[in-house]
Amino acid sequence: MKQPLLVLLLLLAACNSTSSKLEQMYSTGLHDRQQGVFASLEATYEERQESRRAKVRSFIAEAKLESAEDHVFAAAILASSPAPEDLAAAQRIGLRAAEMGDGRGFRVAAEAIDRQAMHAGSPQRYGTQYYYEEVLQKWRLYAVDPHTTDAERKAMGVAPMAQLMERTEVLNSQVR
Repeated sequence: MKQPLLVLLLLLAACNSTSSKLEQMYSTGLHDRQQGVFASLEATYEERQESRRAKVRSFIAEAKLESAEDHVFAAAILASSPAPEDLAAAQRIGLRAAEMGDGRGFRVAAEAIDRQAMHAGSPQRYGTQYYYEEVLQKWRLYAVDPHTTDAERKAMGVAPMAQLMERTEVLNSQVR
């Protein structure tokens, strides 16, 4: 009788763990973005993302990130921020996830690096960022540093330049 109760209590505790909360926040944010190519441009989406980022900041302040996966989810959530300090944290936490053995951390770090460059008005390094050009009603790949090689992209979990350009066509086919 005591063992089933103990198992139940452990399961309940796991449901409220930082890991499960981070995974849920990440999944919810991903679901929000997948509602269409314009979903991430809506104000309500940004409000929900900011709420998720605030929770991640509190987890970081309380040193609650433990596993590599925790680091990946936290970094991915922060990488959606326009704030330089969040993007720097996303880069750092993503690289930490990679150090801990989760290769997805490299990709998240690349996204944070590119967003930092984009917000500074510089070409992105890896090619992870796209923007919607209202006048043309088309998605565009934000300017990419021509000195970055496909090998460097691959090391960070980013597709080769040719595939990045193809992604633009896919995005634009969804607009029509």
